[in-house]
Amino acid sequence: MTFGTLAVISVIAVLGPLLALPKRWHQPVVLGELIAGILLGPTGIDRLPAGDVTLTFLAQIGFALVMFVAGSHVPVRDPRLRKSLRIGAVRAIAVGVVAAALGVVIANIFGTGHAALYALLMASSSAALILPIVESLRLGGLPVLQLLPQVAIADTACIVALPLVIDPQHAARSALGALA
Repeated sequence: MTFGTLAVISVIAVLGPLLALPKRWHQPVVLGELIAGILLGPTGIDRLPAGDVTLTFLAQIGFALVMFVAGSHVPVRDPRLRKSLRIGAVRAIAVGVVAAALGVVIANIFGTGHAALYALLMASSSAALILPIVESLRLGGLPVLQLLPQVAIADTACIVALPLVIDPQHAARSALGALA
């Protein structure tokens, strides 16, 4: 990675959140960062090398930090959160069932044969995306407390299922690893 590339990443890190500044827009910070990545990546002007090992390393550190901060904002000891576990589980299962059906439909429409992968992508709640949005928009109350278990259950199930879906030839080994 060159100094110029690192400078571009630093500018994005500062400018991306500007989209969230106007409060009447109600846009999460992550939206500006995603748009900047699309514009500067291979889809846009191809200024940021997506396969660069240093960029990948920085992204992994950033993801780990986002998950750490998101986890630190989950009120595990809040009794209302435990009460929301049932409704979160039902919602996660419902979303999983709908995602499975849509995955089959999408795979058939495009003839890819990747129904399970599409279903997994749709069923994942992506705590890395949802929790920072909830935090940046300062959302709260019972609806958010009911959302947190759904996100946790969906993400956990999808993380366990991902190796099974991506590499079906080694599904048994992956399943044993998930159990461990």
